[in-house]
Amino acid sequence: MVKPCLEPKSSSAPRGSFIIRQAGPEDAAQWLELVRVNLGDNYPAREVYDLRWIAAQLDAHCGEETWVAEYGGRILASASFLRPADANNNPVSNIGRNLNREEAYFCGAAEALICEVTQQAQHLNQMAVVRVPATDSRQQLIYEKMGYVCVGYQPCKHILRSRQGILFYVRPAAPVLGTRMPLSESLPQISELATRVLSNLNIPTPISVRDGATGYPLQTELDVQQATAEDFEVWRAQAQLNNPPAEVSSGFNRNLGLLRIENPDAPVQFLLGLLNSQIVCGMSYIFDPHDKCVRVLECFTTNDYSLGHLLNHLTKLSANSLSAAYIEIDVLMSAPRLLKTAEQLGFVPVAYLPAFFLHNDHHHDVVKMVKLNLVYNVESQGMTAGASATIKIVDQNLQDQKVGIAVINLLRSLPLFEGLGDGELRKVARLFKQKLYQPGEVVFKKADPGSEAYIVMRGQVDICLEESPRPIATVSNGQIFGELAFLDGSPRAARAVSKQPSIILVMERPSFTQLVQREPHLGLVVVRNLAEDLSNKLRRTNVAHSAAIR
Repeated sequence: MVKPCLEPKSSSAPRGSFIIRQAGPEDAAQWLELVRVNLGDNYPAREVYDLRWIAAQLDAHCGEETWVAEYGGRILASASFLRPADANNNPVSNIGRNLNREEAYFCGAAEALICEVTQQAQHLNQMAVVRVPATDSRQQLIYEKMGYVCVGYQPCKHILRSRQGILFYVRPAAPVLGTRMPLSESLPQISELATRVLSNLNIPTPISVRDGATGYPLQTELDVQQATAEDFEVWRAQAQLNNPPAEVSSGFNRNLGLLRIENPDAPVQFLLGLLNSQIVCGMSYIFDPHDKCVRVLECFTTNDYSLGHLLNHLTKLSANSLSAAYIEIDVLMSAPRLLKTAEQLGFVPVAYLPAFFLHNDHHHDVVKMVKLNLVYNVESQGMTAGASATIKIVDQNLQDQKVGIAVINLLRSLPLFEGLGDGELRKVARLFKQKLYQPGEVVFKKADPGSEAYIVMRGQVDICLEESPRPIATVSNGQIFGELAFLDGSPRAARAVSKQPSIILVMERPSFTQLVQREPHLGLVVVRNLAEDLSNKLRRTNVAHSAAIR
């Protein structure tokens, strides 16, 4: 197919006409040149520099199609239709491996190539999705011109020459959107992104936003074990006999890195959860050594409470054992409990993908949730206005993660907050304010109203009875005090005095009460921990009293 070449804006750009065609094994050497131009010589997947591997990828029999824009026998641009890992009916064309020479932008070759692959997706009545570097405004402009809408932003997603943020663009397909499940509600953390995406796609779906949805428990008696693929499939098939609701968009992407390379050295891993020696849930995932990330693939459960513990286990495994930069999971919008569980664990919605999952003849919206284990910075340039607006929404949610990291780490170590996920700890951390106390300064007096709880970030505080100058206890770094009167509102039973210059975190009771009303699971965990602490203290007191009267 011959396309006219537009007047170039650079003297190095070709003039005349170029050809859009499907690539074949004979194009391996030129495709390798495109890789070197775009990614340099140090891309983590070394296969991309192997001509034999490239030739096999460009072969039409491999299941993927790679299309190129050619001028004068020289390939200027390339894009591929990437096949899903498993055969599925999801109405999505995944366009990837976008590689362009500089002159492809100036002469129109890059735009003509994108136009062709977009038309092919349209002929299949499929939604088209593509990942674009956040710093590449030229690709963004071309896709937006072709009717694509920016639906998400994921910082630090891919390692190219360095770790870069990626924008998700989607071009809608009317037959698919016409049969999507209408939304009945959206969690507050998701609603702003969803509203923007649906509005830009001209989808008039009203979203009812509510807070207080209940997630799955994060800690149960579940015993989590590694499993084989065979065992996982057996138990997953058995669970499917009860026709459980789908919660995770699965089977789409198991390959690695920006170029989606299949790597036999990074196999799918499987977890099974046992309760009373019975398999009740399972989860599969892959660790991507290129981008240093964990991607949840699919899950199943036979009860209504074990999935949260399993996701919590994988989240900790990802950070502590695998040193993953992030973990991601694609959750159906029709699975509010799993969405809430992910939020409780510190996941943030980074992309909203309408009608991307087909289940029981209905198309469901998908939310990409990501938990970062590293500090990130938003790309400061190289994005369009539409992309910037989406980035702003995602960044606002992620900024909440940055705020109070030291406080979150401190709360995580306190028995009072044991069992809360990072997302819940972040909400508690926002309630605390820092105060500086000088030596001898009174934090509170005996009989004062118990309206505040305190944590010592740095320093020491003496707890004294009014009638005795000697402290009955000393509270130091990382310890909490005043929590009993704080929770029940009773007057203080002692006074607290700063022993040395101290930085103290202070939380007011009304703000905590409002949070607990919105987050019942959080309140339940805190009250349970407090009850266990009081029970242990009472038990120790009884033992000490019994020993004293013998």
